[in-house]
This record gives sequence, structure tokens and C-alpha cells, in this order.
Amino acid sequence: MMIQRILVFSILFITLIANSQTDKEYSIDQLTSNFIKDLQSKKIDTICIYENYCVGCERTYDASKIYDEETCTDELKYEPAYVFWKEKGTTFLTKINTCFEYRGSIVSKNNFWDIYFSNKNLIQKEIIKPFEYKISSNKNKQTSTLRASHSRYQVFKMINKNNAVIKVFDHFKLKKTNENFSNETLYNINYEHNINLKSKLIIDILERITSEAEKNNIFKKIKSR
Repeated sequence: MMIQRILVFSILFITLIANSQTDKEYSIDQLTSNFIKDLQSKKIDTICIYENYCVGCERTYDASKIYDEETCTDELKYEPAYVFWKEKGTTFLTKINTCFEYRGSIVSKNNFWDIYFSNKNLIQKEIIKPFEYKISSNKNKQTSTLRASHSRYQVFKMINKNNAVIKVFDHFKLKKTNENFSNETLYNINYEHNINLKSKLIIDILERITSEAEKNNIFKKIKSR
């Protein structure tokens, strides 16, 4: 009887965890979508969403932060989304998570808008190529591709009026080399192409801005959700 209770409790616990993860992931997407709609209702039509997350990766964190009331514990498991928008010539940035609402902070380093709009047509056509390497021992097939089951992704979505452009960067595709099971070093022939894309330049700028914002604690809470 005790074993049955333990099994039932374990199944229930796993189910709750799985549902919680699904709900949280959906909530951040939904909260971001609602925030964008609110901006658009105010006639703000130049918006950028930035995310940096990992699928299937283990995360490490400072366990002491769990007991800090200022910490959003969900961020120990789920990365937030960041939203930039341009209003009357000024760029603002806020963070979206499931714990708090934050006021918009002014961003002075906002050259990513100019880079994007100056290269909009090019960026729309840009393709992030896979990790591809040459096969020296196979005469019939000159190249092959590698994929990773777990990787980190950086995504930006540019919204301008009724148009939206999304770019997704898989970190594995940005690697210069990788070792196979035989410890042979494989060289990514698409490395230079990928790291020199205009959209990659924008991703790097967005990452730098959001990382500095987190480091400098610029996100000021309005209220708890």
C-alpha cells in the first residue's frame, strides 16, 4: 500500500512539474504578446523582441537567490523575454517574466535600429547555414552536416507597422570547429558566412545591451503579477 502511494505521488508530482513548465513557457509568450498589443494600441509601431534561451540544457544558479524576495524564481528555470520599442525618437527596454512587471528604461545605445532598417531587405533574405564540413574520405559526397540535440538559441523579432521579421540563431551553427566520436576535428565551412551576417551583428548588440542592463540592475519593478 505504501509503495502504491509513493508511485501515485511520484506520478502526480511529475505531472505537476510538466504542466508547470508548459504553463510558464506559454505565460511568457502570452505576456509578451499582450505587452506588444498594448504598445501597438498606443500607435507604437517600431518594436523588437529579443530572447536568449536553451532547449534541453541544464542550468546552474546560485541557490541562495531562491530565498531572495527580489528574485524571480521562475528565471532560475526559464529565461525572460526582452522588448525594445521606439517612442517619439527614444528607445525603451523592458523585461518580461512571470513574476513582475517592469517599467521601460531608456536605452542610449540603440544603433541596432539603423543597422536593421539600412539592411532590411538583405536581412530578410539572410540564411543561417548549418554546421557543414568536408568529407575527405568520401568521393561521392563532398560535404556533410552536423546537428545538435541541445543548443542555445538567440532570437529577435522586428516588428515595424504590419511587418515582422524573425531571425533564429542556433549557437551550434556558429561554432568554428567540433570534434566527432573519433576525436577528429571538423571545421565548419559556413562559420565565416554565419558570423558575418547583418542579423548576427544585431543579435550581438541586443545581447550586449540586455546583459549590461541585467548587470546594472536597470529593470525597476512596477508590481508583482
